[in-house]
Amino acid sequence: MNDFDDEPYDDRYGEEEGDQLVAEDWPTVHTPVPVWVMLAGLSAKAFLMYAFLAEHINAHIQNPNRRIACPKQKAIAVVLELADDRQVATYRKELEALGAIRTEKYRYAGGMRQGYKYFVRYNPPAGYQGQLRLRDFYNAHPEFKAAAKWEGRTEAAKKSAAATVPAQGKPAPKAKPAPARAARKKAAEVPLAPDVLKVLEAFRPELREAMRETAHTDAPKTLVTAVTKALKERTAEQLVSRVLRRWSTHGYAEKFETGRLERPVGAAVAMLRHGDCPDPGCEDGELLADGEPCVLCIERGKNYKADYKSARDAKKQAAAAAAARLLCPGCDQDRGTEGALCPLCVGGFENDIAGAAERAAEDVARMENPPAEWADAKARVLAEAEQARERVRREGADVFGQLLAAQFAARSAATDVHRLRLATLDADGARSQEPTSEPETAPEVPSMPVMYGAEPAPCSGLRWDGSPCGRTTEAEDGLCGVCRGAQMAQHEDLAAAR
Repeated sequence: MNDFDDEPYDDRYGEEEGDQLVAEDWPTVHTPVPVWVMLAGLSAKAFLMYAFLAEHINAHIQNPNRRIACPKQKAIAVVLELADDRQVATYRKELEALGAIRTEKYRYAGGMRQGYKYFVRYNPPAGYQGQLRLRDFYNAHPEFKAAAKWEGRTEAAKKSAAATVPAQGKPAPKAKPAPARAARKKAAEVPLAPDVLKVLEAFRPELREAMRETAHTDAPKTLVTAVTKALKERTAEQLVSRVLRRWSTHGYAEKFETGRLERPVGAAVAMLRHGDCPDPGCEDGELLADGEPCVLCIERGKNYKADYKSARDAKKQAAAAAAARLLCPGCDQDRGTEGALCPLCVGGFENDIAGAAERAAEDVARMENPPAEWADAKARVLAEAEQARERVRREGADVFGQLLAAQFAARSAATDVHRLRLATLDADGARSQEPTSEPETAPEVPSMPVMYGAEPAPCSGLRWDGSPCGRTTEAEDGLCGVCRGAQMAQHEDLAAAR
């Protein structure tokens, strides 16, 4: 219902003064959209999203328990013609900021997925200061009530603008000011120089028409001033060539065709400016004196490309660093731990430490006369691992560093016990106590010198869970120190089991 009691489009203004609104019929399927939402200045897609949500409420208006809209985000993205449904969040936040909707998150699919409940508000929130009715809109825009203006395109507005500054360079006849502007100061009529008129007429007809629609003239004062200033450095013919060339090369033609040229006067002024080159004799990368390419522009182009590449690389590195902060340092996987060590890796380290303690205890049990300090080998290995963990913790290491130190200490202690057992074996008596499956002599663990100096390359070793190590090594055998130590321990275990 229209509550505006001073309708500016009735018959008293004539049929040619504005658009006529005539209701042909009443919609059989419609969605009520409050006037305050329409006048709140929402973006087009946010307004469309509100109407889409309101229709969900309207479809179940008979059931009070169903007055909650729960459309999928992908469905909203289709209605808003969005390529990525994550862009819906932008318009959801816009509606929330206005107070037009209220949202609640909920989980489904066993808590693995997240959705939104939309509570649509039809009445403005408390303290809302925006326009509530159509009358408020016309009170805020009194110019739309006058017959002399209809979006700045009526004959009265055009005559008023033409009387101020001649559009085509011809002196305009003096005219009385419009009644609506009788109290305003009358602008002085200034005749334009021939060179200025020549440059103004060189602009594309579509651009001049756009300036007449927005500024009511194709020779606004700002543009005339810019032309006069540019004529101090270039001739009229050179400026004509400049504006005709830049209309295409600077992308203004494409913006105009796609409806993105929002400021026609600003575009015309920008087409007249000299440019960023410090050489006054340069004209868009070419020297006027001899027509040769401008060296300064070439260097500026190289620097721009280098700066662009540097900024792009920095952005990529920042994105990669941000993504790496979310990965588990143990398995290099996103386990939802926000960069901390995942429980799977923590359990793997703890099992490895416990396994080293068990192997040490088995070696001591197989000794005929074990040393007194290794009587409780399992407890000693665990104690050394805990001491190493506490030491690096005091030095500021994180959980990953603490577990690495504890694992290394446990493996080192277990290796010492195993080597001690091999060293104390007697060729006659001690070996006879070993299982019959063992050979008469204990094979020596092959020990080859490790050569360094190769190109840095990823380690070819594997983690405890079978995933790639991920470290970098310069050793010729392709192993880092950690993986090489683990491999030596495996060789010693195999040699002892024979």
